[in-house]
Amino acid sequence: MDNFNIALGQTLIHSLWQGVILAGITGLIIILTRNAKAANRYLLMVGTMLAFVIVSIGTFCYEFYQPSAKAAIGDIIYHVSAISNPTNVERSLPQQVMQYVNTHTQSIVLVWFFIVLARSLQLATGLQSLYHLRRKNLFAVDENWGRRVSILSAQLGINRVVGIAESGIAKVPMVIGHLKPLILIPAGLLTALPPAEIEAILIHELAHIQRRDYLVNLLQSFLEIIFFFNPAVLWLSALIRTERENCCDDIAVEQTSSKVNYIRALVSCQEYQLSAPAYAMAFPGRRSQLMDRVKRMASGTNHALNLRERSILFITLFTAGLLTVAFTNAKQIRHLAVKTQKALTHAVITSTDTIPVQRKQITKKVKANTVVQHLESVTEKAEVKETKEVTLNKQKEIAFEDSVRQSRLSPTTPISPITPITPNTGRTHPITPITSINAKPLSPLSGRLSPYKNSSLNIMLLQNSTRQRLTNR
Repeated sequence: MDNFNIALGQTLIHSLWQGVILAGITGLIIILTRNAKAANRYLLMVGTMLAFVIVSIGTFCYEFYQPSAKAAIGDIIYHVSAISNPTNVERSLPQQVMQYVNTHTQSIVLVWFFIVLARSLQLATGLQSLYHLRRKNLFAVDENWGRRVSILSAQLGINRVVGIAESGIAKVPMVIGHLKPLILIPAGLLTALPPAEIEAILIHELAHIQRRDYLVNLLQSFLEIIFFFNPAVLWLSALIRTERENCCDDIAVEQTSSKVNYIRALVSCQEYQLSAPAYAMAFPGRRSQLMDRVKRMASGTNHALNLRERSILFITLFTAGLLTVAFTNAKQIRHLAVKTQKALTHAVITSTDTIPVQRKQITKKVKANTVVQHLESVTEKAEVKETKEVTLNKQKEIAFEDSVRQSRLSPTTPISPITPITPNTGRTHPITPITSINAKPLSPLSGRLSPYKNSSLNIMLLQNSTRQRLTNR
């Protein structure tokens, strides 16, 4: 039941902008078919209304079978917007409208239901009045008129039996019923008007029966009840009723071959137009409609948009255009944010993991900070390595200086004799040992040795200096 209410509420909301398109198409039909036949204009308008009904039914089915998925996607987009741009999490106008509809769906559907119920009761009352007209205060007509109705029905290709009677309640000629149609003539009208005008009136009513306008009018009334809040539907419905009467006028003029008699019949019946039922095919219509019908038959041109209709249509289309441009510019301004939201929405839908979102500027800052930290760590490592090398070199120098001092303070040991080997005999001849040299201890070095980066060079220099001192002594 919740899915049904949500789908119904969103269908009613979508029918408003769909009605704007409907009004635009209807305006184009009226402008482009100014000199076309009334039957063609009628078919185009009925087709446009039928297309609107099909689109509305499709919208309801789409919203009914996919409400949870749409709501979930909407919530995901909203939360992704809040994460990616926490300073601006407001929804756009369409999102706010749909959010309001989703929140107050029960209330909207309830109000709509009560209004539809009230209008349905009004329709039932109208149908009850037609039932009352069909069965109360009826009087039989002359048999000649009954036979004339049968002949005219055969000429128009009507296969059903059409009845005719005088009514003490009806104020204008009308036809009631679809399966068993009945033409009602106000009492006294058959004797008040010439036979040619009465025949034109009968042909007009028979044209409604041939075209099945009674059934179409009932279906049209149901649409007006359902879409009572949609001005485009009500406007198109009124235009369809006008073109319906024009079609029957054309058939009547074609069958009688006299516009004058038919126009006189329209004018004569106008005085009976006091309270015609809304759901019957009444003749001739309101005074303004009568004047429009007479002008149309006299000039041969169809109805065009009047000043009020042109103004309303222009304002509606202009406002719709402004809203479209505004939403388009807003989307272009936030193109980068929307692109990021779509990517993140797709990722969230395909996997249930939470993905942190960052802006491009924040990402650039993070990358820059990472590079700086890497450089600082490399620099610190290089400084520590250099410090270690310097400390190690100093320790080596201090150890070398200590070893040199110890060697100068301790006496020298005698050199053991070396026994050479003769190359030919392989015998050894002892060499007289060298007496030890009573060397005095070396005086300590004054100062400290200058540091050298190459330890082998330090050793060579030290050996050379030691030999020179020994030689001098």
